Amino acid sequence: MLPENYPSESIEEVILRDGTLVTIRPIRPDDAPRLQAGFKRLSAESIYLRFLETTKELSDEQAQRFATVDYQTSMAMVGIIREDGEERLVFSARYVCVGESDPGAAETAIVVRDDFQNRGLGTLAMEHLGRYAVQHGVTTFIATVHISNARIMHFIRRSGFPYDRKMIEPGTWQVRLHVSPAP
Repeated sequence: MLPENYPSESIEEVILRDGTLVTIRPIRPDDAPRLQAGFKRLSAESIYLRFLETTKELSDEQAQRFATVDYQTSMAMVGIIREDGEERLVFSARYVCVGESDPGAAETAIVVRDDFQNRGLGTLAMEHLGRYAVQHGVTTFIATVHISNARIMHFIRRSGFPYDRKMIEPGTWQVRLHVSPAP
């Protein structure tokens, strides 16, 4: 059963250059097992670069927390494909508003399943999440990026959004992507 405020109007199907059909949609609480299955398909490097720690699994509690958003101050978009007759998650892109301490800012993260990287999904995820975020008052995405993550820094530069970054601890950047002009 969908949450009462589920934004069905944000569901979109796209076809990748290789012909793969991907449904981009807001996350639902019942996606928790798909998050866990997708996590198991990530390499150790992808896990570290996304979470900035090494972990082998996404616990039931973590998966449920990630799959449950309020669609206003927290949001996640997922990319879903049909694989072996089942829905499988190929990306997750999320934001959580910082709150009064930084109005209009939201912490954000994107992860794409390793076997689906370099197919344009990160760009699609960012476009969909960014469009939704701007409609809900977000002007700035804040990402915490490991200094060795050249791929995400290249992605950020290519995004076309103005950004700035600062070192917040040795080896870690805080990147502020300005997705919408401040009011």
